[in-house]
Amino acid sequence: MKENDFNFLSKNVSLKEKELFFGPIDLKNESWFEIEEKDIMANILFKIGIFPSITQARKNGWNKPIPNGFSEFKVGKNKRMITILNLTEKE
Repeated sequence: MKENDFNFLSKNVSLKEKELFFGPIDLKNESWFEIEEKDIMANILFKIGIFPSITQARKNGWNKPIPNGFSEFKVGKNKRMITILNLTEKE
């Protein structure tokens, strides 16, 4: 994982699923964030510092739900890579 890469996981993701989607896990050099049930995309962009507030992220069009499943986005002028594994109970 690079300095501009950020990984987000839902609470119900197991270590096995984490390794399946992200490869071998290096807990010393990688940053992992947990998705809260109430979070939307604006919360994620605020957490990694792309926007100074959740309100600002919402005003810039990120007032949408976190997609289910596996997603990747490049965001911002620094091209930060956001990888999301958001598994629902059914998946």
